[in-house]
Amino acid sequence: MKTTFCSTLVLAAATVQVLAATVYPDATGDFTPGGFGYLDITSVEVDNDDVTLSFRINLADNPLVVDWAKYLIGLDTAAGGNTTGPDAWGKPISMSIGGMDYFIGSWMNFGTGAEVRVWDGSAWNTVSDSGITVTTDPSSVTLALPFSVLNLNLGDTFRFDVYTTSDGNSVLDAAGSTAPLTWNNNPYDSGQNVLSYTLVPEPTLPALLLVGGAVWFGWRSRRARGSAA
Repeated sequence: MKTTFCSTLVLAAATVQVLAATVYPDATGDFTPGGFGYLDITSVEVDNDDVTLSFRINLADNPLVVDWAKYLIGLDTAAGGNTTGPDAWGKPISMSIGGMDYFIGSWMNFGTGAEVRVWDGSAWNTVSDSGITVTTDPSSVTLALPFSVLNLNLGDTFRFDVYTTSDGNSVLDAAGSTAPLTWNNNPYDSGQNVLSYTLVPEPTLPALLLVGGAVWFGWRSRRARGSAA
C-alpha cells in the first residue's frame, strides 16, 4: 500500500493532538465498598482546543447504573478563592491552599446535567449561560465548557481536583488523593493534593508540517533502506 505525504501529515496531526491531552491516574479501589465502581475514579483526562476545556472522568463502572451519583470539580484559577469551604453545593469540601474560585457540579438524575458556580469573595454564584455539556458512556463522564467562562486564556495554568459524591455524603473519591475513603460526610481538603493543567494552543500548520516532514523523511529513509536490501 502506498503512503503519501498527505496521509503522513494526517497521522502527524493526530499525533500532535494526542500530545495535548494530559492523563491523571487515580488508584482503583480507593473507594472501598465493593459494587460501587461508578464512584471510583480510575483516571481523569484533561484536554483543550482553542475554545473548549474538557474533563473526562474515567470510572470503574457505568455512571448511569444509578441516578444519584454526582461528579464535581473544584478549580483554583486565581488568587483569592474560597480556602475554607463549603463548596457551592454546601458540601464540606475545600482547597486550603490557593482557594477554590470555580465549582463544577454534575448530576446523573432527571437527565444528566451540570452547572458552574463562581466564588465572589463571600458567596457562590451560578454562572449563567456557561455552555457546559455532559457526555456519558459506560465507563466515564465528560464535562466540557468554554474556558473563557472560567476567566482563563491559552497559556494559563490552573489547579483543580475532581470528586465523586452522592446526595448525603462528602467526598467518596478524589482524583488528587489515593487515600481510601468510604461512605462519609467528613470535611475534605484538597490542600496540597490538587492537580494542575496548562491550556495549550492547538498545533499550527507550520508545526504540523514540521512533524509531518520528519515522519515523511523517516518513511523515505526506511523505504530507501528496503530498496537497497
